Amino acid sequence: MEALGRLSCKVAHDFNNILGAIEGYATLALNAARADDPVREDLREIRNSVAKAAALGKQLMAFGGRQMLRKAPCDVNGLIEKTLKREELAAGGAFKIEARLEPGLPGIMADAGQLEQALANLLVNAKEAMPGGGTAAVTSGAVRLEGGAVNSPKPEEAGTLFVRISVADSGAGISPENLEHLFEPLFTVVKKGAGAGLGLAAVYGLVKQHNGWVEVKSEPGRGSEFVLFLPAEN
Repeated sequence: MEALGRLSCKVAHDFNNILGAIEGYATLALNAARADDPVREDLREIRNSVAKAAALGKQLMAFGGRQMLRKAPCDVNGLIEKTLKREELAAGGAFKIEARLEPGLPGIMADAGQLEQALANLLVNAKEAMPGGGTAAVTSGAVRLEGGAVNSPKPEEAGTLFVRISVADSGAGISPENLEHLFEPLFTVVKKGAGAGLGLAAVYGLVKQHNGWVEVKSEPGRGSEFVLFLPAEN
């Protein structure tokens, strides 16, 4: 995973340099085109595609642990409630999200925007795991862990108090052979064309950058649970 992280950052860096050139020339051409020139719409589509590609590059950087973070005191329950209002998580058909938030949680130092995106990735993943509908449960809580139970990249800085965020679904579950590769970039268990396979990789890298870790519990036919552990402010 460390080698993949370094490779991902190198690829994303070179990828962004190429995108920068495409964006720059498309913008120059757009500014030079007449207001009624039909090519303007084509140039806008090029710029829109560049923006989508740049978002993929950011996910690669997140996996590699090189995403720029702006950490500040963060209320986890407030962040979860904000995430649940995102458009891509709107309940539809038989899909719904149930929040079970423990009151009075300790705060964490985090980049709220990036952590919100990571949580949204997990919830979108849960939604895709239940194409026929179902309930995704989001749970928060505080736990004390010591010794080998602490899997932080820098355990000496993590302390013993952690905020735990769980996202569970009642989908088809994940086979043991797929679990081994779940956080690798471009690996996906959803149908072809449903995603780039970077969502879980970005979650893995981002949580690691916060000196936390991710645990997964899943069995075929019995759903999946993704649990984030983040150091709390003592």
